Parts: sequence; C-alpha cells; structure tokens
Amino acid sequence: MANTQAPELRQETFPKEESASRRPKPAPAPAGSGKRKPLTILTLLIVVAAIIGVVAWFLTRNYESTDDAFIDGHVIDASPRISAQVTEVYFNDNQEVKQGDLLVQLDPRSFQVAVEKAQAQLAQAKAQAGQARAQLAQQSAQAVIAGQNFNRDSSLFHQDIRAVAKEDVETTKATLDAASASVQAAQSEIGSADAAVQAAQASLDDATLNRSYTEIRAAESGRVAHKSVEVGDYVTPGQTLFSIVQHDVWVTANFKETQLTRMREGQPVTVHIDAFPDRDLKAHVDSFQPGTGSRFSVLPAENATGNYVKVVQRIPVKIVFDEPEDVLMNLGPGMSVEPKVNVAAPGRE
Repeated sequence: MANTQAPELRQETFPKEESASRRPKPAPAPAGSGKRKPLTILTLLIVVAAIIGVVAWFLTRNYESTDDAFIDGHVIDASPRISAQVTEVYFNDNQEVKQGDLLVQLDPRSFQVAVEKAQAQLAQAKAQAGQARAQLAQQSAQAVIAGQNFNRDSSLFHQDIRAVAKEDVETTKATLDAASASVQAAQSEIGSADAAVQAAQASLDDATLNRSYTEIRAAESGRVAHKSVEVGDYVTPGQTLFSIVQHDVWVTANFKETQLTRMREGQPVTVHIDAFPDRDLKAHVDSFQPGTGSRFSVLPAENATGNYVKVVQRIPVKIVFDEPEDVLMNLGPGMSVEPKVNVAAPGRE
C-alpha cells in the first residue's frame, strides 16, 4: 500500500494593516485657492460693469434727457361778461368747435329792453337837437333883420340927424344886441343838445354791446374741455364756464441748468410719449425761458436770508413738434413725456 501524504497546508502571511498614524497624508492644497474663485468672479463682474458703463456713456454722451417734461398748449377759459341765466348750451364734453361758433345762449330779454330804452332816449335827444337848431335859425334871422334896421337907422342918423331920431337908433341897437345874445344862447343850446345826442348814442352802444354778450361764442378753434355750465344756471362775470384747448401743442421740458451747456435752439429732439409708448415723435428745441422756474413761482426763493444751500435749478425749455397736425390730435396739455435732445447736432444760427 502506498503511503499517501496529506498536502501541506501553506499558511500565507498578510502584512498587518498600518496604523492610521502611519498612513501618508495627502498633499496640502495651495494656500488661498479657496478664496481665489470668488475674487475672480468679482473681478469679472467689475470689468463687465466697466465695459457696460463705458458703452452707455459713449452712446449717451451726446444726449440730454429729462422726465420733468409735459405737453403744453394754449388753453382759453371762457367766462361771461354779464350776469344772466343760461337758456341754451350748444356743445358737449370734449367737442370740436370752430372759431365763432355759438356755444352758450344767455337770457337776452332784459338786455333787449335796455336797447329799446336807449333807442328811445337817442330819438328824444335828436329831436331836442333839431329844435335847438330850428331855434338858432330863427334867432339868426331875427339878428339879421335887427342888424339891417340898425345899419339903416345909423346911416340915416349920420347923414341927417333930423331924418332919424337918436332914440330910434338906440332902440335898433338894443334890438340887435338882444338878437345877438339870443343867437349865442341858441348856439349853446345846440351844443348841449349835441352832447345829449352823443350820450344817448353811447348808452345805446353800451346796451347793444351788453345784449351781444348774451351770446358766448368760441374765441378760437379747438376742443372743449372742463365743461361746467348747464341750462338754467345763473352765471356771473369771471365765472369759468368751459375751456377751449387749441391744437397747437408743444413740450415744456424742465432741464437742469447743468444740462444746458451744449444745448442750442434748433437741435433735434426725440420725444417719448408715456401715453403712446410705441411711437416717438420728432421735434426740435425752440427757445429757452429767460429765467429759472423757481424765479417765476408764486413764492420765489429768498436766498439772502437764513442758511444757504445750493440747489441745481431747472430752466423750462420749449420744444416744438415737427410732426403733422393730425399726429398731434390726441396730445393734450399736462401729458407726461420724456424728450431726448441731441446736443451734438448743430443748432439754429
């Protein structure tokens, strides 16, 4: 029998795990690497902001703009010149009117009576003036006869004192003097009568003028606004019944005084209308107000008293549109706009 040997069991030995203290440590990160990334981002942001700022300055350096600007125009307030009751109103709110259109009718009856009374007084004064002239003609004729009698008697008396008595000459002389005095009195009466005629004519003109004031007509063409009159109202002089806004509108822009250094009359302007943001309108600088807005305010600043604080002032600039009238029909005084003036463009010479 063969001897069988059991296989040797080889015992493998594994290296013992090294202690944690003996493990190799990872290489330390470079100093400051954790803070470098935010600093790089911040630097990039500053560079981008600087580039944007330079581009924005380059694009806007030749323009001046302000949001302190509004549509302006001629607004006519209509008020009566007499006190009367309203009998008719011939317009509605925001209606288009033409110059001379009858808009309000006041009760004319009392004013018609005044006209008729003045006409009667004028006729009476003219009649008295006619009587005075007739009286003058009569007195003048008597003075002529008295003069002829005196000349005849005086001539005869100087030729022959026996032909005419001296008393007769003196009588004709007295008659002539009386006739001359009557002529002068009649002339004075004519002067007074003529003055009375002129006064009566003035009264008639005044009454006729007051009667014409019972018709309130449109002073200019435009659109009616701020209607505040109705049939039956009793109106008085100075009371605003309505306003008429003319179609001729422009922009009043209150620029800072530091923005006017390069601004000149005639320079082109682009006007942005807040109510119509889809379209900008073309315009040009028309004129500058000769003074700041605060100087013409109700209570102007008094800089000679108290502590003075310098404040940049604003000067109103008138900007006129270069658009046709039909484009400006929907613009009204008080609407907000933003004008942008090209101060690099040449102005008006």
